[in-house]
Amino acid sequence: METLVNLIRGVVTLDEQTYRGFLDSPNVMKRGFLIFLACFFFAMFPVFGQTLIAKLQGLTPEEAALAQDQFISILEQFQPAETDDMFMEMFKQNFVLSMNIGVEIEALPTLLPKPITNFLHALGAWVSASLRPIFPWLAYGALVLLLAKLAGGPAVLNPFFGLTALFAVPNLLRIFGFVPFLGPVLELVALIWGMAVYIRAVQISQEFSGGKAVLIVLLPVLVLFLLIACSGSAALATLVGLAAGVQ
Repeated sequence: METLVNLIRGVVTLDEQTYRGFLDSPNVMKRGFLIFLACFFFAMFPVFGQTLIAKLQGLTPEEAALAQDQFISILEQFQPAETDDMFMEMFKQNFVLSMNIGVEIEALPTLLPKPITNFLHALGAWVSASLRPIFPWLAYGALVLLLAKLAGGPAVLNPFFGLTALFAVPNLLRIFGFVPFLGPVLELVALIWGMAVYIRAVQISQEFSGGKAVLIVLLPVLVLFLLIACSGSAALATLVGLAAGVQ
């Protein structure tokens, strides 16, 4: 336990000795991946509780009727004057029908007892939320690893992914994500802190300077941002050209 606490402390404080000691340990990728999973499973545990509570509460006919009335009231309040009345009436009917179908589905008998079904549903939501970061981590890491190789780094697979997996440690703060006001702030702190850990991991695993590691890590983000900006500009120019042609 003391070893784990010291590891977490060293990771979040960006201690070079901690990173190098972890890098030199046997099965570094396996250890990193296990820490990655443990951190995100812990951080996403509130998803289990929130999903279970929501499933236990269900959707009663009274709640559905209240939601229908509130939605239709808001819709009528903000309905544009030029909107076709027949279209709006059909839209309302379809909304009410969808809500009623939801209530009927909720009331259907299940193969397993309802409490077990609700528990398994909540468990599945928790597992899904915990495993979701794996693909972005691997995909983004592949891009960073390629750039590191082009920049002259060793770019060895196991040490790189084993050490960069430690970015999950600051994400332990995300367990407070459900707390109003404080939760979003802590999630932002976890994101920034996790990026700092990732940069430190790249710096040490590739033997780069701090500035070079920052550039290698942020370059894929900048390229993606530029691609999105260029695509948006091209789409806007196309729309303007079409509008001008119509006029």
